[in-house]
Amino acid sequence: MIKNKILNRIIFAVVLAFVNLSCVEEIQIDPQENYTSLLVIEATITDQLINQKILLSRSFELDSLGPKPETNASVQVADQNGNILIFEEAVPGEYISVDPFSALANVDYKLEVTTSDGRIYESKESKLSNMTDIQSLYVERNFNENNEEGVSIFLDANDATGQTNYYKYEYEETYKIVAPLYSPLELTINNDDYPYPPDILAGLEDDEIVEFFVKRQFRETQEQICYNTVKSNRILLASTSDLVDNNLSRFRLRFLSRENYIIQHRYSINVRQYLQSLEAHLFYTTMLEINEGGSIFSEVQAGFVSGNVFSRTNETEPVVGYFEVAAVNEERIYFNFSDLFPNEELPPYYKPCDDFISPDLFIADPLTGVITDSPIQNDIEKGNQYWSENSGGDPGNIAVGNPYQMVLPYCGDCTELGVNEAPIWWED
Repeated sequence: MIKNKILNRIIFAVVLAFVNLSCVEEIQIDPQENYTSLLVIEATITDQLINQKILLSRSFELDSLGPKPETNASVQVADQNGNILIFEEAVPGEYISVDPFSALANVDYKLEVTTSDGRIYESKESKLSNMTDIQSLYVERNFNENNEEGVSIFLDANDATGQTNYYKYEYEETYKIVAPLYSPLELTINNDDYPYPPDILAGLEDDEIVEFFVKRQFRETQEQICYNTVKSNRILLASTSDLVDNNLSRFRLRFLSRENYIIQHRYSINVRQYLQSLEAHLFYTTMLEINEGGSIFSEVQAGFVSGNVFSRTNETEPVVGYFEVAAVNEERIYFNFSDLFPNEELPPYYKPCDDFISPDLFIADPLTGVITDSPIQNDIEKGNQYWSENSGGDPGNIAVGNPYQMVLPYCGDCTELGVNEAPIWWED
């Protein structure tokens, strides 16, 4: 969510920009009193044959919880040949093209949006940018500017045509998770219809008393090894306009601390390189300068930064956003922690796993003997995981009072942090 001071800085900076660029009288503006909900458009269509995506939202006031998706809009992209590409709302504010398509070279495209209240917005025409391949994507063990040891992910791009100067990057990272205190066994709840009379357990053996409340069994699926995928919430920009050879070299996309648990085992990053026009680059650069955090549309949802989208219904209505048609190049790499830190201690796990819990099997009223609850069942409901048997010093015999040791959910079940099936493209 956007922080108040960031939004105040955006509004202040934008007002100053308009004062400096316009021949108008300067006025004092109170963002709270003069708040207007603005349509925010994030739209990039590419030369990849995919279902393209366009995001619509509304700017928000300082005291609100965050951006509001713009729902029930009519969204389409038209090309110069009269083709209309229809988008439908998949989730609130996210519009996906009905059919997959790829942007073609030397064809002009224009975005058209009609909101549920009948307002019409459109973009200037945009044409596919040139193609430049990612020449190399690689990792190095090194130190960052704060002298913190870790892994840097670098990128080189080479433009043989000499026509490409501006780049935008996004990435998606996937990493393997191994639950450190995993057992192939799990506990399930049996009887929990409390209260029970004290004679309910009469004549039962110790193991039968335990099984009255909980059952120990093999898991139906493995939950030791999982994978989690996270999309970047930042947009990275690069320019070669000041370079002699027009080649991008050792551009650092990501730094991962040696202590970051996501590189504990195996890590992969997929990088998307978009080629931009000067106009698009200036728009994104301005947005990034206003919001120092590096995230643009996901956090910054207000301001009057000029893009290439406008209102056809009301020409004075400001609109935030940019519609671009970009060539995309993707590259993926993998590395293991041991590749860069051979024979060294692994990074710490997500959270410490040094808490071992031995919950009571049941609670009985001290006066009547009526069984009122089961702490171990409560722990199972919390997601705590089976770890080992409590023998009470007598190997082979379960301690009825607290028969099993348990650990916190994420220590014994990796699905707390990811999914237990590898992505179809994953390589070990």
